[in-house]
Parts: sequence; C-alpha cells; structure tokens
Amino acid sequence: MVVKRIGSRMGAVIIAFLIAWVAGTLIGTVVQTQFNLLALQNLGVAISLEARWTATLHDLLNFAPLYAALFGTSFLLSQALAAPLLTRLPGWMRGPGHAVAGAAGLWTAFAITNALLPMPTLIAATRSVTGLLAMLLTAAWAGWLFVRLAATRRLRRGAVSPVVACVLVLGSLGFTDTARAQKVVEDYQVETVASGLEHPWSVAFLPDGGALVTERAGRLRRITPEGQLVKAPIKGVPSVFNSAQAGLFDVVLSPDFVDDRRIFLAYACGTEAANHLCVARAQLQQSQLTGVVEIFRARPAKEGSAHYGGRMVWLPDDTLIVTLGDGFDYREQAQKLSSHLGKIIRLNPDGSAPADNPFVGREGALPEIYSYGHRNVQGLVYDAQEDLLLAHEHGPRGGDEINVIEPGKNYGWPIISYGIDYTGAMITPYTAREGMKQPLLQWTPSIAPSGMTRYRGHLFPEWQGDLLVGALAARNVHRVTLNRLQANDAGTFFGELDARIRDVATGPDGALYLLTDSPDGKLLRVTPLAGSDVPSSEVELALSPGQLDWIGEQIFRNECAGQTRCLVHWNAGEAFPSLGIGHFIWYPAAVEGRFVESFPALVDFMRRRNVELPESLAELRPFDAPWPNRDAFLQVSDSASVEDLRAFLMKTRAVQTEFIYHRARESLSRVIGAAPESKTDVVTARVAALSETPGGVYALIDYVNFKGEGLAESERYNGEGWGLLQVLLAMSGHPADTALDQFREAAARVLTRRADNAEAPIERERWLPGWLKRVETYVEPASTAIPE
Repeated sequence: MVVKRIGSRMGAVIIAFLIAWVAGTLIGTVVQTQFNLLALQNLGVAISLEARWTATLHDLLNFAPLYAALFGTSFLLSQALAAPLLTRLPGWMRGPGHAVAGAAGLWTAFAITNALLPMPTLIAATRSVTGLLAMLLTAAWAGWLFVRLAATRRLRRGAVSPVVACVLVLGSLGFTDTARAQKVVEDYQVETVASGLEHPWSVAFLPDGGALVTERAGRLRRITPEGQLVKAPIKGVPSVFNSAQAGLFDVVLSPDFVDDRRIFLAYACGTEAANHLCVARAQLQQSQLTGVVEIFRARPAKEGSAHYGGRMVWLPDDTLIVTLGDGFDYREQAQKLSSHLGKIIRLNPDGSAPADNPFVGREGALPEIYSYGHRNVQGLVYDAQEDLLLAHEHGPRGGDEINVIEPGKNYGWPIISYGIDYTGAMITPYTAREGMKQPLLQWTPSIAPSGMTRYRGHLFPEWQGDLLVGALAARNVHRVTLNRLQANDAGTFFGELDARIRDVATGPDGALYLLTDSPDGKLLRVTPLAGSDVPSSEVELALSPGQLDWIGEQIFRNECAGQTRCLVHWNAGEAFPSLGIGHFIWYPAAVEGRFVESFPALVDFMRRRNVELPESLAELRPFDAPWPNRDAFLQVSDSASVEDLRAFLMKTRAVQTEFIYHRARESLSRVIGAAPESKTDVVTARVAALSETPGGVYALIDYVNFKGEGLAESERYNGEGWGLLQVLLAMSGHPADTALDQFREAAARVLTRRADNAEAPIERERWLPGWLKRVETYVEPASTAIPE
C-alpha cells in the first residue's frame, strides 16, 4: 500500500510538471510575440487584430518547440534543485519558492544561451528589461502552478495522455529548410593566389598588379604583383575591436590613389560594452600606413559584437558609400534617423556629410544617412555602366535581399521582412508596406550573402552584367542576372570548394577573385579552363576628337537625315519611339519588346556626365516612355514639351556621340567572347582589321548602334540574328577584298536575311531599302572629309 501511494504521488508530480511545462511554454510564447509586436508599434506601426492573431499562431507553431526545449530544461533543473530545499519550509512558502526557482532557472538559461551563441540575444523579447521580466514572470507562474497541481489529489493517471500528446505536438512542429540545387559547371579553373589568411574579409587591387587583403583579426596584408603574400602584415592599422563578427572589414583605394596613396578602412572599434563601425583613411607607404585619421564613427555605441555592415564603394562624384548593420539587438534603430545603425551612409573623403545628402537639415536626422531600414549590408557594388548602386543584406532566417539603393529611401527592416527570427518567431507580420522599397530579389531559406561584384570583365562573356554573390551558409557563389531591374537567381558556382565565400571581386585582368572565410583562408583566382580561347581585350577603337565628331554626324544623317524633328520620332509599325541621333529605343510602360532598350542607358550616361536634364526627363518616375502608343504620341508630337525634348537632344549631340562610342567599345569584348569557340580568333582578327581605319571604326560603331550586338536571344527571327556578331561571322575572308568591303557586303546579306525571315512585310517592303542604303556608307572616307 505504501509503495502504491508513493507511485501515485510520483505520478501526480510528473503530471503536474508536464502540465506546468506546457502551460509555461505556451504563455511564454504568447508573451514574447506581444513584445515583438510592441516593438513595431513603438515605431508607429498599427498592428491589426488579424495580424496579431496571425503572428501569435505562427509563433505557437514555430517558436514554441524551441522555447519548450529551452524552458523545459531550465524548469526541470530549477524545480529539481529547489524541491529538497523548499520541503523544509512552511507549506505556504513552497509556491513562491518554486516560482522564484522557475524564474531563476529561465534567467540562467537565457544567460548561458546568449553567451554561447553568436547572436547577443537569442529571444528578441528579452532585449529590454521589461520584456525579460515578463518572460521570467511566465516561468515563475509555471513554478507556482507546478506546486499547486502536485498538491491536488484530483490529478489522475489518465491526465497523462493529453499532456503527453501536447508535448509530442510541440516537439514535432517547426521548419525544415529545403535543400538548394547546385548547378555544377566545368568551364573554369581555380588557382590559389595566397593561403594562410586568418578569416580574410576584403580584397582591393593595386595599380602595380598587387593587392591588399584585410583579415578580420585586424591585419592588413599585401600581395605582390607576382602573386606572393608578404609575410609581415602592414604596420599602422588603427586599433580594431575583434570579437565574433567584429573586426577589420573593407579596404578601398582612393579614387586618386596613384597620386595621393590613400586607402580607406572600415572596422569595428571600441569595446564589448560600447563599440561602433568606424572608417579611417591613411597613406600606404610600402609596408606602413601613415597619417591615419578616423573620419567616421557610428552613433550610438552598441553592446555586443554582431551586425556591423562594413562595405564601402566610391560614387562618381568621389563620395564614399559605407554600409552599417543594425547591431542585432538594436534592430528598431534601423528605422530611426537619429541613429546610424541599420543605415547606408555617404561621406566626403574627409568624413563630412555631403551637402546634398537626403536628410541634411532635417531636425533629428543624422546628415550622413543616405538610406535606411537595413539589417546587415555586406555586399555593395556601384556599376558605372548603368549608374546603379546595388547592395544586398542578410535576412534573419530567410529574407536575404538584393536592393537598388536610392537616396532617402526606406528599405523596411524590421517593419517588413520575408524572414523570421532564428528561434522561429515572427519578427513582423508584414512583407510589404507603403513607402518602403521591395527587394529586387530575396532568398528564403537564407544563403547568408557576403561579398558581391557585377561582372564587367572580358574573360567570361556569359557572365557579362551579372551579379556574382558570395554565400557563407550556402558555401558557393550565386549568379544573379539583371534585366531592366528584374533580378533572377540563375544558378550557383564553386560549391565544389566547400568553402564559406567572404568576398567576390572582378580583377583588373578580367578574372574572378574569391576570398574564403576560415582560419586558413585563401585568395582564389578563377579563369577559363586552360587551353580555351580567351576573348581578346587588345582591340581598341582609337579616335581623335575630330574623327569622333565626324562619326556622330554620320550617324545623325543615317538616322535622321540631319533633321531636328526626327530626334523624337515614332515609326509606323513599331511598338516604341526612337530618340536622339542614334534613334535610341525607349519602351512605354508594360511593353516588353524583343529589341534591347537604349534610351534609358543614354540618359544614365548623361547623368554621369553631369548633363542638366529637362524636367520632362529628370522628374519622370518610372523612367518609361510617357506615351502608351504611337497614336498617343502623334497627338502631342508638336507640343511644347516634345519640342523642348527635341531641342535638348539637338544640343547634346556630342554627348550622344560619346555614348555611342563607349557603347561600341564595351560591345567588342562581348561580341568576341560570344563567338563560337572555333571562330574566336577569326572574329578577333576581323575586328582588329576594321579598327585600323576610320571607315572600319565608323562601320563597327554605327552597326552596333544600328542593329545591336547580336547576342540577345530575343533578337532572332527563325533562330537567326542580325547584329554585329552575325555580320562578323558572315564576312567572306577573301584576301582580295578589304575588311571594310567584306563587312559592307556581309551586312547587306545579314539584313536581307532578316527581312526575309520577318513576319511583318514592312521590313521587306519599306525598311530594307533604307538599311541597304545605310550600309553603302561603310566606305573609307576621303582624307579631307574627317577633321583632325
């Protein structure tokens, strides 16, 4: 009988514990959800009842299993340790005693977990004293409930079944990340440039052919032009706070490095209790930094060693863009303009804020801020060709983002996100909100993106214009294609390296460089496979100013017969207007044509040349042709605004000519690289021969502007293109004919084939005669026709 009573008593205690554990888990989950939503409310976000219920239910399904393990462990140990001590006290003290034990156990579990894990605070609700106390009170209530239930004789053995079922449900819930397929490619080779680097973070290429590499521990290393890692680190690096994610981050050269020898470093500074993201400039003198000056220190100071950002890039106006993280525990600061945390900033080289920064003069706003609402930006690229500032940032568990950065814009964190917290808890119920920018692309599950480059080299033409994004967690490099600001994850590379990729950079030699993040990190160089034909980068279109002006006038006559009215025109049978001396294509909104759009690129080029745009262009958002169709255009073609646009294009013919010239130069490497492998040398030689005479240069430049490169899959009829590549391949190669004669004859055949393949009869009946007349101008001009 005594044994039976003891067994019954033990069963009652177990049942009481299980009930109190489950109840404490559920009420703790609900409390943490409400505190997370309260943090958003304090930012001015109205949380609807539906959103509150959605977040609470999400967390009961996804956060509760993890919390059950953490709370259950602490609850079991705290109650087991407290019971022998409390049995000696009066009965009325046992309830409060077990409550205190429950709270103390959970507080200890929080402290140990936060000390062991990378993030400063595992459960976001406990970042504030109020939130921590609220969570501890739920544990205290569970301890009190345990004692009350254990003393209740009505607890029956049958109660175990529903309790165990509830426990099993908690244990079975949670997310399972889906595996990512990896694209394996075989057309590159990887060589090690340097090894033995301790957690390298960034690489910058020197004009002499060498490079600088930062190590997170606070060392700056130099690689010689011969590819040798200098054993001794460069001296004079400023004091760096190195702990967990904190350390020495990015290094960039001054735009005038050849003259001033200046470099800029981004790094963590301060102490564990009060640290910042800092930027310093210095002069590089052989193996020593001199004149080191701190030019920026993020405010306010933060505690912990996570989420610094730390990437830098120069804009064309010689201002420096610097990225900052949200400090992890301080995520709401990303929405506050009085804080640098969670921002991208813009500085003058001396650290001052440029006068045209978007928040200069706004009360309560820091003048350095360029954009806000970021989590942890560790990838940053300025692409001069399209005048785009691109950045990516780490999401939490999912929700990594690629964004086009625009001054003054809000990118949403933590009010909007596609990710959830590492615990499974919902950070926000919103993925979109008015006034907050949406990402071009987001990754869920997270790939943990790091360094990024937009490839503009010549060794890999198939990557031309693509973003190559290093992935720490995924241990590979993602290729992201961009088309009219539409981003697509097109596959992965380098998974066979099985390495955390910290930085990705395009070298001056056209190779791709990778930094691997480990105690024995490496700088790797990626090139096409040995023995494969590498596109030539030696072909140049060398022109005097007089020759360039002559080509511009030739193109103007070809497209517009030199008439001002033709500078803004809409041909019958086309889905787009044509503007400027090169009749640059400009699609209306929602029109996706087969031809490569060029007028927006011209306007971007003008902006980089500081050309003052007319209001009709400068204020146009989005930048699409403002006329939906030809009929709408014809109704306003004589209006004052269109006439002003024609006058502007007439006045800026020289800039348009420069744009056409630069566009043609950039096209040559792409065209050569896209040639069939067996024809690469032939195409290269033909381009070189054409580039040796004024008439040949004119033919190359005009044809690229006239009919494009011939690389876009959309520019095909019956699978056959009509661009520069197709003309170069169609040249006869007859030794009796000059390269220009061959080009002219091949262009006529290619254009005739296009007209024959076209579905619209207008190409054969109306346009082809004009095309053939145009290619007849591809002859060597008289020496007196071109000014010097």
